[in-house]
Amino acid sequence: MALFYSEKSAKQAAKSTACKTFTIQDLDYQGLGIAKVNGKTWFVENALPDEQVEAKVIEEKRQYGRVQAVKFHKKSANRQTPSCAIYGKCGGCQMQHIPLELQRETKQKALFQRLQKLQTAEIAYQPMLVGNDKNYRRRAKLSIALQKNQLVVGFRQANSQQIIPLTECEVLEPQLSALLPKLQKLLANWKQKKSLGHIELVRADNGVALLLRHIGALHNQDSQNLRQFAENEQLMLFVMTDKELIEQWAGEKPYYQLNGLKLYFSIRDFIQINAELNQQMVQTALDWLELNDEDNVLDLFCGMGNFTLPIAQKAQKVVGIEGVEPMVEQGRFNAELNQLTNVEFYQTDLDQPFVDQIWAKQPFNKVLLDPARNGAYFALDHLCQLNPERVVYVSCNPATLVRDAEKLIAEGYQLQKCAMIDMFPNTAHLESISVFVKA
Repeated sequence: MALFYSEKSAKQAAKSTACKTFTIQDLDYQGLGIAKVNGKTWFVENALPDEQVEAKVIEEKRQYGRVQAVKFHKKSANRQTPSCAIYGKCGGCQMQHIPLELQRETKQKALFQRLQKLQTAEIAYQPMLVGNDKNYRRRAKLSIALQKNQLVVGFRQANSQQIIPLTECEVLEPQLSALLPKLQKLLANWKQKKSLGHIELVRADNGVALLLRHIGALHNQDSQNLRQFAENEQLMLFVMTDKELIEQWAGEKPYYQLNGLKLYFSIRDFIQINAELNQQMVQTALDWLELNDEDNVLDLFCGMGNFTLPIAQKAQKVVGIEGVEPMVEQGRFNAELNQLTNVEFYQTDLDQPFVDQIWAKQPFNKVLLDPARNGAYFALDHLCQLNPERVVYVSCNPATLVRDAEKLIAEGYQLQKCAMIDMFPNTAHLESISVFVKA
């Protein structure tokens, strides 16, 4: 096959290997050092304020660029030695070189400064929700590939498709980390290695669930070994041989407990990864909604009821809206299981107008929003037509939160208070919870 190189691609290749010297002036919430050179802002991976580094150019645009530090001429006194031996190679964590308190302080400062610019009234910033910075992750997706004729199971390297093999991970809950070397051993003897897709691990409250993605049917010997492995490790075992087909081969259906409720979920359903922080977050949402037995609450982007069902314990009625039908069905199942009769779940595409939906004809005085990273902007016009007095917004992306908050403020709401949630320590993720009240 012939390969053709344009002048543009040749220049890009040269940029990717070029090195520049930077003096780091600040730190952004994702743990990137910030340097200013000739009016251009550079984001520097693995660099801290007051450091002087040589860095390799990864991306360069007209107004900004992204580089990776490769040599240090001066190091910050704040720099710490990462506790993970493969930090910098594995793409799971990005901030282990930064002390935990500095990570939290930087994220919180960036969030609060952005939000305060949106209104003149002071926002009552609340204490950060925090937990353990290790062993907090109850879910993991492991990539599998043949690299140099050797089967590798692990996370993808930062800025690469290369997989870094894992035999342990201090971010995962211990039960999941302990499975890593055992999985490496199991798959090393796999007959159809090229048919392996990926593995998902979930620590539920009733045990560990494992999902194997496999292209087509398993070889008899592989099937037998996998079933034996699940029995030995007491796993809930799921096998996916087709995009539309997941079979349960062993164990119960997974669930977790929250506020005295039992919430079952399907193996591929979204659940909050940090169980400890999820409990704190849900309780904060309940408190900030200021619920009483006369409230009618709307929960948008509700999933299988993580917020909906605890709200139902305190409100007169709650309606949960979700775009994925199987999660709606799971929410209904969980409501019935927990004998909650004041809950309704509906499937609705929330990027379409919904004021004509049958559920939207009901009066709602309070709303909870928990959207994905792209935020809730497309739903806000229709939401505001319902005229709720109080909106609690749980966000996993500060950029879309700021955008959506600006919209809510323009529609007559005031951002009353906000707290950062340290859901993913040592990573670039920033979660938060805010409450808006009708001005």
